[in-house]
Parts: sequence; structure tokens; C-alpha cells
Amino acid sequence: MKDYTFTYKISADDYLKHQLFGASMNDKVKQQRKKGLLLWTSAFFILAIIFVFFRNYALAIYFGVFGIGFIFIYPIYSRWIYKRYYKRFVYRNFNKTKLENIGLSFSTSDITITNGENEGKIPVSSIEIIYEIPSHFFIKLDRGRNIIISKSQIEAKDLLSKTLIDLAESKSIPYEKMMNWKWK
Repeated sequence: MKDYTFTYKISADDYLKHQLFGASMNDKVKQQRKKGLLLWTSAFFILAIIFVFFRNYALAIYFGVFGIGFIFIYPIYSRWIYKRYYKRFVYRNFNKTKLENIGLSFSTSDITITNGENEGKIPVSSIEIIYEIPSHFFIKLDRGRNIIISKSQIEAKDLLSKTLIDLAESKSIPYEKMMNWKWK
């Protein structure tokens, strides 16, 4: 494998996309969203049943219809709530007007990352998995660290993709191509 260096800029939106991707892959977040749907729809149906017992059929129908409608509305609502939460988190911890310049070099033994001020070397052995989605590459490292690469900022996307695939194959690193992924 040849040594290649890629330069790109990373923004708050790239960090947001990473957070949303991580949430979509997290079983706890998936479970929380399912629990929310079950809890809210159950509450509306229970209210409908209570109003049937009180012979207030107008409110019973209202809560019954709202419970059925909420089954379809809740996924959109929870998607919006989670995105708003992660957006606030990212913008609180990242200067949204600043684009950070990143230099990324791959060799057979390590990855070198520079941001103009600092440089760090990460052994290739610390890569757990590489994800490719339509807009980004995410390299998941041990100890919860990640490398975020925005495809829109890379001039040689195909070369980067080939480099990552070759790296994954040569070091037996899982490579997941998720070209249909979107936050939902």
C-alpha cells in the first residue's frame, strides 16, 4: 500500500452527521425511541378507554384517533428531537463558524493526523471498523475515538475510498458500506 496524504476541512455539520450516525447505530437509542413510541401511544389509548367508561365518547374518539395518528407522527417527532439535541451538543462544543483543516496520511503501520498545530500518529491496529455512508467516511478507533472524513471536502474521493478498502483488506478490518444510510 502506498503512502497517501489527504487534506480536508471539517465543520460542525460533519460532527453532527457523525453524532446522528452513531445514534442510529446505538441499540440504546433505538430502544429509547421504541419505548417512547410505546409509552405515548399507550397513554393515548388508555385515555380513550377511560373516557369510554365515563361515556364521554367525543374525547374517547379524540384520544383514540390521536393515538393512531401518533404512531405515524412519533418517528418524525423523535427524529427531530434527537437531531435538535445533537445539534445543540455539537454547536456548544464546536465553533460553528470555524472550519478545521485536517491532514490525513495513511501508511501500512499508522495513520498520521495533523490540524496545523498538532500532529498525532494512530497505529492501524487500533482501527475497529470503517464505515462509509453517502456523505462521509467514519473510522472507528479503540477507546471510543473516531476519525471523521467528509467526502465533500476531499478532492480524490475514489482514491481515498480505494485506500481505505485496501487498508481494511490488508489488515482484516471490517469495512461497512452503507450507501442507503440517512438519519431517520
